[in-house]
Amino acid sequence: MAEHNRFEHLKAHANACAYYRLIGFEVVEASEGFARLRMPVRQELFQFQNAVHGGAIFSVADAAVAVALLTLAEPDEQALTIECKLNYLAGVFPQNAFVDAEARIVHKGRTFALGDVEVKRDDGRLAAKGLITYTLRRERGGV
Repeated sequence: MAEHNRFEHLKAHANACAYYRLIGFEVVEASEGFARLRMPVRQELFQFQNAVHGGAIFSVADAAVAVALLTLAEPDEQALTIECKLNYLAGVFPQNAFVDAEARIVHKGRTFALGDVEVKRDDGRLAAKGLITYTLRRERGGV
């Protein structure tokens, strides 16, 4: 499968994820070791202080790194988050239309991977910055 088609297939597969649809984000770009996801700002994501909940920001950040990692994964490889450090730097409010989470894979070994992510508001301001670690496992055949 050509590189472009492989990344398009990955985008379509990720965008079909029920959790992604529930939160409302989607993969808008994927290339080798990189992914950008967009999350529209919606009333359902606000916490009681009228800002997007940190959990929603965390979700799109984690998903962006996961998709970036999947661009490098072997066909039978699974990636599971095992650690995350996310610094929240600016709130996301009703006047913001969306946030973009851009992720790059910093390291991919045999059993662990590390990704760097930035979540930016539609006005370009950095809302969150993080490092996320994944364990890599191979699917086991049989029971």
